[in-house]
Amino acid sequence: MAKNAARKKNSTASKNPEANTAANNKSSATNAEVKSAPPKKKRDILYQVSSKRDDGVIKAYITFTYRVLHPSVSARLVIYGLIAGLPGIFFFKDLYWRIFFTGIGLSLTLLGFFRQYISLWITRRNDPDYKSGVVFTYNFTETNAEFFRGDEVFSRLDKYKDITNFYYDDDYYYLAIKGRDFFVIPKTAFTIGDAAAFEDFIYKKSKRTCRWIPNSLKDRLKKRRAEHAISSEKLFK
Repeated sequence: MAKNAARKKNSTASKNPEANTAANNKSSATNAEVKSAPPKKKRDILYQVSSKRDDGVIKAYITFTYRVLHPSVSARLVIYGLIAGLPGIFFFKDLYWRIFFTGIGLSLTLLGFFRQYISLWITRRNDPDYKSGVVFTYNFTETNAEFFRGDEVFSRLDKYKDITNFYYDDDYYYLAIKGRDFFVIPKTAFTIGDAAAFEDFIYKKSKRTCRWIPNSLKDRLKKRRAEHAISSEKLFK
């Protein structure tokens, strides 16, 4: 019976050679597709920034904070210093009170002029990332971004619509994420992508205009005059 079954099977196979060939070809094609299928690619990084928290980055952050978030504090400190020092110079004859008010006025005036450097000195002494020299890497893809401290992800941007503010000056970009983090991005630290094109990329993804922070006093005065001119035009329209 076994011999008859084998003969029948061979007979059937010989009667349908085309079916057997098609089945073999299909099997071979399937195996080829599996072998030639490319592995899953990692997300394409369009822009990558790699930098340390050095003196330049810390000073840029402090300067940004004073100019943008608290723009008139330094001027107020200088004015308060002059007001406090005037009584010591012109109104009090007693040496103790003259030294007292003059000292307060001089301290406030110096703080107004040099508070950025004082903040930089304090940060140097207390920031562990500055002391350790850890490398920060920021990866921007088509849909989101990841921020690394060394090899560890410490923040994520799941969608570019979560960007709340975007600024730039001559040397840095400043990027704020909704309710979370703030990043100082050196323009010279781009290891992937062009720093000049990064501004357009962020605008297209978030619709946040990159606002200019002038470095020099001349540029600051120019920007202020332009803002006043725009405000006047809107008022008289």
